[in-house]
Amino acid sequence: MSTEEREKQIVEGAVNFFSAHGLDAQMRDLAKQIGITHPLLYHYFPTKQALIERVYEQVYLGRWKREWEQWMIEPGTSLRARLCHFYQDYAHTVLTAEWVRILLSSGMKDRFIPDRYLDVLQTRIFPLIVQETRLSLNIASRNDAAEAELEHLWGLHGGIFHIGVRVFVYGQPLPTDLDAVIADRVDAYLHGAKNIFKKAEKHRNVAG
Repeated sequence: MSTEEREKQIVEGAVNFFSAHGLDAQMRDLAKQIGITHPLLYHYFPTKQALIERVYEQVYLGRWKREWEQWMIEPGTSLRARLCHFYQDYAHTVLTAEWVRILLSSGMKDRFIPDRYLDVLQTRIFPLIVQETRLSLNIASRNDAAEAELEHLWGLHGGIFHIGVRVFVYGQPLPTDLDAVIADRVDAYLHGAKNIFKKAEKHRNVAG
């Protein structure tokens, strides 16, 4: 097996292993499950943290699609259509056992993975959604998102993520029509935004 093939074998094995056993599981047990020696594992990844970083790159950054950001600002398309397009594709891409379970395990351990992944969300996608929501409501402000606006958006985003928690942590079935469920949640987000975003704008004007 070439160096590249062996490294790929280790990373893919680690994804499955950490998904099943959590990030506190022992490297010795990982090596045994993969079918390699403990020293060979450390030859490729001298520390457990180095391996976790590679898992993050493969499972999280590796699944990030640049077109998601473009979809959110696509001209001539309703905000509802753009949000449904993004969140339906996002859900089908990330709602897997390894994505959900490793994120939660890292959050309970050292927050390495959620800290980095949520930073990607909050710098590359959330500002676009907030701004496009404002534009749909004829709110001209380009200020940073107010807490109320972000919390409302987290209600949408977190609700979709929790589908994965229900399936891959609680063992509940995936919704029969996931896309329809997501469309309903987008509708609820847009309906609530009419009040929440306009109220946040009033607060900004008073404070300003």
